[in-house]
Amino acid sequence: MAWWNTQFIFRDDTLIAEGVNPVPLRELDVATDGEEPTGEVEHYTQVVVSGYALYGQLRGYYALGVAHWKVSQATNRVFVSEASQRRTEPVSSLTPTQCAIVKECLINISPAAWETSHESFQRNLER
Repeated sequence: MAWWNTQFIFRDDTLIAEGVNPVPLRELDVATDGEEPTGEVEHYTQVVVSGYALYGQLRGYYALGVAHWKVSQATNRVFVSEASQRRTEPVSSLTPTQCAIVKECLINISPAAWETSHESFQRNLER
């Protein structure tokens, strides 16, 4: 059995990137704990999906990792919580639009893998 993963990056509710390659946003400084963004802020969400493959075929999805970050346009700094750094934000923090897009993409990648995924995984994306 082999592990499989992919990621989806959103700016608000718009999917801006998907796949395993890192997203080239731009060079940003990471803010220190306790700092708050100033001025106009862009909101980003990363959803990491883990799955498993057998004999080269994707067989199912089993986990979702979620991270949120804010980018301050005024200071060119990124603000990320500790939970987001670990990609352990609650799946319930995703918007219904983000859930629908991730679900649709996963079904398009492999309808069979979606069907064999555990019900609790599927329910996380059905809102």
